[in-house]
Amino acid sequence: MKSRKAMGAAPGATTRPSEALLSPARGVTGAAGRSPAAPAASRVSRALAAGAVTLGLCAAGCEQENPPTRLVGQVHLTLLHTSDIHSRLFPYNLQLGQVDAGLGLGEATSIANVGGAARMSHIIGRERARSSRALHLDGGDCFQGAPIFNFYSGEAEIRTLGAMGVDAMIVANHEFDRGALNLGIQLQQNAGFPILAANYLLEDPAQPGASPLGAILQPFTVFDLEGLRVGVIGMGNLSSLTSIFEAPNRLGVTPLNTTEVAQFYVDLLRPTVDVIVFVTHLGLDVDERMIETTTGIDVVLGGHNHIVLQPPKRVRDCSRYYDEDKQSHYILLNDERSPEEGEKRRRYCAPRDVVLAHSGAFAKFVGRLDLVLSKDASELGKDHDPLNGFEVISNRYELFPVTESVPADPIVASVLEPYAQGLDALANLDLLVGYALDGSRRFSTSGGDSPLGNMIAAAMWLRLGIQTDFSLTNTTGIRADLVPGPVTVEQMFNIFPFDNSISKMQLSGLEVQDLFDFVARRSSGRGCVSQAQIAGARVVIDCAGRASEGAAPGVATHVYIGAHDPPIACPDGDADCPGGLSGSCDVEAGRCWQPIDPISTYELATSNYLAQGGSGFRVLQRNTTQFDTQVQQRDALIDYIRAGRPCGADDRGELASCQRDADCAGVGEGYICACPESVVEGAVCTTGDAPCARGACVLARCRDDVAAYQRDVCAAAPTAEVRRQCESALAPCSAAGEQCKYLPCVDRRLGNFSDGRLRMVGQ
Repeated sequence: MKSRKAMGAAPGATTRPSEALLSPARGVTGAAGRSPAAPAASRVSRALAAGAVTLGLCAAGCEQENPPTRLVGQVHLTLLHTSDIHSRLFPYNLQLGQVDAGLGLGEATSIANVGGAARMSHIIGRERARSSRALHLDGGDCFQGAPIFNFYSGEAEIRTLGAMGVDAMIVANHEFDRGALNLGIQLQQNAGFPILAANYLLEDPAQPGASPLGAILQPFTVFDLEGLRVGVIGMGNLSSLTSIFEAPNRLGVTPLNTTEVAQFYVDLLRPTVDVIVFVTHLGLDVDERMIETTTGIDVVLGGHNHIVLQPPKRVRDCSRYYDEDKQSHYILLNDERSPEEGEKRRRYCAPRDVVLAHSGAFAKFVGRLDLVLSKDASELGKDHDPLNGFEVISNRYELFPVTESVPADPIVASVLEPYAQGLDALANLDLLVGYALDGSRRFSTSGGDSPLGNMIAAAMWLRLGIQTDFSLTNTTGIRADLVPGPVTVEQMFNIFPFDNSISKMQLSGLEVQDLFDFVARRSSGRGCVSQAQIAGARVVIDCAGRASEGAAPGVATHVYIGAHDPPIACPDGDADCPGGLSGSCDVEAGRCWQPIDPISTYELATSNYLAQGGSGFRVLQRNTTQFDTQVQQRDALIDYIRAGRPCGADDRGELASCQRDADCAGVGEGYICACPESVVEGAVCTTGDAPCARGACVLARCRDDVAAYQRDVCAAAPTAEVRRQCESALAPCSAAGEQCKYLPCVDRRLGNFSDGRLRMVGQ
């Protein structure tokens, strides 16, 4: 039987050791006291101290069942990595882009059935069996992104990870979406594996009203894999967890300095472990900076950016700073001799290669990182520090796509079955909302407004009872593309997993300018890709421009709200509009728009998340005219689509009548006569010669796609005969034809297109 003993550190919030206990750890010392106003260095040291106590207690009191294994020569270690699952526990359909296609999910632009925890578990179990030393480490954000989280608050996600046999997971930002108390309850009741977060200082769980996280989270855990001792340290997200920086602190979390925390635990564990692995949710840039400003890390498994590093990067640690006089690299750490003054001291070190891997998101991939390790000085060279234990000699990374061809793990499938049945009872997720011939993308090739973003913003802007001057929502809040084919309620949950409502508020022209200047700065820092989607406004964003000398790049150079009244036509573009200002012509409508007036008042519709200052929108947070309509963005989008007209309908919303397919030639290419009397059922729907009394011209692809969607109900039939009887009772072709007479068409008439309302320049 393989030896895989896990030894975890006690949570930092429950034990307060004295300063003396910190002295053995290199480069980190603590200061007494628990005042929240204490200097940052002291708070960090106190937060880290608990790990040292626990390690000492374990070293003194833990029993070893077998004598330690002596490892000689090269050693192999396999790390199985998942991250950012975002509640995609069940398989789902995805229109593949070039990146996903290149990573093995299928052909570009095709619709593939991907994801699912049971499929992931099969891959993980298979790869475990192929390695003598293997760990499955999850990088967090398993919460939020599909309806199962909306109805079960994370219970299903934690139980599923346990059924998959995860060895450890970290806490990231979306684990807090239902609050710290909910997270603590879900982990207490359902997690039987270590939950890591070294960079969070948690409130005392014994205090009234506090969450139990302080008694659950631990900074690190250690695994003994057939004699190879692997220290795993977790680093939670800070950049997107905005509420931990606000006062009063609603989550009971104090963020700790990334470099200081990382180096503290490296120094703490190095004397007793062979390999140090960081599992992080910091994002790629922070991962790289953490490696460059520390020394002693071997591997970093990252997340948060939803990217795949194929192959993994090799980043040099201890490489950020160089001393010309001493001809040596160094790192900067808090000087424990004067922590209150915030001074830094140098620690000199030799740079080493650290393997950095990211393994994608949304349950689309499982990453496998194979390491060859050695501590033989003849293989490692003269600069090798024996304290670093085993070093990575070589690595091999393999990415496994989670596709329809992967079998499901029956254990995980049985865990998920009650939740699937519960969702069927709680919400009719299979209910059709509309039909999208070409789907809708949430990102634009230009970096500006996107088809899906424009449609969502229009749904908020024009919602009955809201109807403001303009609307704005954050691009990152739109979590999925609209897949071509039948549009279901479940897809609406995937697009808008957050239960955000629409808030209204009054803004002056100056505040509108400040709002879009912030959007410009935020967009400039993210590759000049707009971080907002709008309706009722037009904006030109200069990603290279600056509002003043020394200011961050990004400025909204032109902002327009509302068209001129009476209308001014612009057949030749901006030149036809007053002043010929850039971006003033709405080419789609052929009308000129008005620049904002600094002293006028404009009404904005936005999400309550942004209204409360989420994603850094402080200009909205400080507004005192806010009114929460309690209308969810998801519901507004559903109702907006349902108010549309069927594909092929005229301006009155009526379809052309017909008796045979030839009668639909005048409607357009690809239309057929949907008639229950003449339709012929089969794998492919066709129209027969039987007389038709009440036919209507519908899009052929609509009938075919909706019929295929209906047939999926019978897909799980135990025998072919039962499936045939099921399909015969459903009559999918006939039912699909009738549904397409009423299903709204998600097309340009609903605003499903990009029109340059967000023009990005200076890229």
